[in-house]
Amino acid sequence: MLLALAGLSSAAQATSTSFSGNFSTDDQLVTILIDLPVVGDISALTLSYGGGTNAAGQVIPAGGFAPVLNLFDGTGNNVQTDAGSSHTCPGAGGSFCWDAFLSYPGAAAGHCTLMLSQDGNDSLGQLSDSFSMTGQPNYTGQCIGSSSATFVQIDGAQRTGRWALDVSVPNGASVVPEPDAATLLVAGLATVGLARRRQRG
Repeated sequence: MLLALAGLSSAAQATSTSFSGNFSTDDQLVTILIDLPVVGDISALTLSYGGGTNAAGQVIPAGGFAPVLNLFDGTGNNVQTDAGSSHTCPGAGGSFCWDAFLSYPGAAAGHCTLMLSQDGNDSLGQLSDSFSMTGQPNYTGQCIGSSSATFVQIDGAQRTGRWALDVSVPNGASVVPEPDAATLLVAGLATVGLARRRQRG
């Protein structure tokens, strides 16, 4: 199940939207479609691995898989990537340990696509190229010699399929998850909440 919850940051003139859900296989992807009416900054932060409090104020428990974020421009080129496993953990229990963060200032107006995947399932460079582990639903189990295990780190530690993601874009931009066959979408909460605030104001 994919949930979208709004968190508004008026000081930076940006809207942050929180998403969460669960993968059932290692090779699943989350696709977020972003439409910028003008040039603006895009940032995204996962809370899958270390947990923490998301932009909507929800406490996200630790224990999810190590995520990867990829941002593609309107022509499908990969313009930014961040893998959580490339980060140095800041200390025991750190909420940013092995979570992913990307910041893309001055993104061109128009459409772009943000993709979330599990560590090791990396973009091949173009949105049309798919991802390196597509069709391999339990590739992380190979590190412990299991033919069926999922969400296993290279050190053998078991994680869950749970993920959480905050996406920040300029006010007025559209941020819409793309539903797939395995995802039940609860969408539009950020847009509806913002519109209601403006009507009251």
